[in-house]
Amino acid sequence: MHDTEFNGVMADVSSWNWLHWTGLLLSVCVAAINIYIGYTESQSPFFVIGASFLLGVVLFMTRFWNPILYLLGVLHIVALGIIWFLDGMRFLAFGIATGILSTGLTVIALYLFFEEAKANAR
Repeated sequence: MHDTEFNGVMADVSSWNWLHWTGLLLSVCVAAINIYIGYTESQSPFFVIGASFLLGVVLFMTRFWNPILYLLGVLHIVALGIIWFLDGMRFLAFGIATGILSTGLTVIALYLFFEEAKANAR
């Protein structure tokens, strides 16, 4: 959970559990893979995809994070998966790796969304 009463821009991470940190790590890994492909293959769309995941990481670590953004992240992941599939599954090994990481990230994001929504409803 994020403590919105924390002073400054950064979120109070003292209430985070292993799921928060694992989700953060998965996001960074997906970003790194996409930036790597963008760099090695001179594919600028992969830089944008990597940057979008890094933006999510930065936003997640601020007090501006809101549980609804978990759902936006899940939508982002699903859309990228569909685009990858429809685009002919280029970079198959990297696509499978990011797919596995993204599936884990999706599960964690959905779990955290429902947990935080339930906690905010109390």
